[in-house]
Amino acid sequence: MRLGFSAVAGHRLGTGGPALAQQDLRIPEDIEPAPPRQDLSKEQIRPKLRELLGLDPVPNQVPLETSEPETSRDGLELTVLGYRNSLGDTVPGVLAVPAGADTGTLAGVVCMSGTGGGVEMLTDPQFGNRQPGTGRLMGWGRELARRGFATLSITLRGTTSRHISSVHWEKHIRFLAPYGRTMMGVMVDEALRAARILAAHEAVNPSRIGMTGMSLGGNVTWYGMASDPTIRVGVPVAGSVGSLATAIHEGDVNRHSSYFYIPHMLRYFDHPQVVGACICPRPFMVIAPTRDEDMPTSGVEKMMSIVKPVYDAAGHPERFKVYQPESNHVYTEEYFERVVEWLKKFC
Repeated sequence: MRLGFSAVAGHRLGTGGPALAQQDLRIPEDIEPAPPRQDLSKEQIRPKLRELLGLDPVPNQVPLETSEPETSRDGLELTVLGYRNSLGDTVPGVLAVPAGADTGTLAGVVCMSGTGGGVEMLTDPQFGNRQPGTGRLMGWGRELARRGFATLSITLRGTTSRHISSVHWEKHIRFLAPYGRTMMGVMVDEALRAARILAAHEAVNPSRIGMTGMSLGGNVTWYGMASDPTIRVGVPVAGSVGSLATAIHEGDVNRHSSYFYIPHMLRYFDHPQVVGACICPRPFMVIAPTRDEDMPTSGVEKMMSIVKPVYDAAGHPERFKVYQPESNHVYTEEYFERVVEWLKKFC
């Protein structure tokens, strides 16, 4: 039987059903970065990373619009606030500080949710996972404040509550690209401005600023820490740190929108080189579930194999840890307790 042109074309052009369409989304496994390729010294990696993210210098003083602080029943001074990011958009936030804290005594932590969360979820008065298996741990930013930290919970640009639509989101990313800017860079800017706000609070010791986040917030946590050496400690939870190349070739192609794929990055380095050069020797713990749909375990293992020797050589093996629970892309109360333990030890 002879096949008609449409049948042959359908096979070759990737219209032969969902499985073939999924396969055709892959690029060749042996693809090489476009020339010119450049080997960078350790000192050159952070400036190049900031260039690729399109990250401007972050101001030390961030103008704020704030509500009057209110003391809550759980002993916190809560302040609703907003500030502008590098594009002039307003970033919503809630500052939570233990009431009556002495001047300069607290560590400050920027708290960031996953794509489906935001300030309301992070500062919910009731802490816990009310829908186990969904990944949504409620109130953990506020709970950190109840544990003795000053926290600033923010709603990142990439969360659905700040989306007009997924189409609008992708167009925004597309239109930033010709200007050498990325949406990841915009969100890192938001997080670093939040860190500056915390550092300026009278109850906070400005040398004790950390970051933590889940999923989208975990991505911004480690990119933010790598971009700014003043961040003392970071804990991404299911934050897709491992290997960008592995995520491209082995990961679920439907998990990440365009913001995740930093243009030109693999011409210079992958995640492990960034962590080794830009975060070490600062304390850095990664919570990477073994079945996390956002980052294959092989990518995490690749990162560990490269980064651990760097921390060992720096004389601080205790400052790098990867916890790999048998789970998928969720945030549990057990993970939170590990975050608290790490922050109390190092922040």
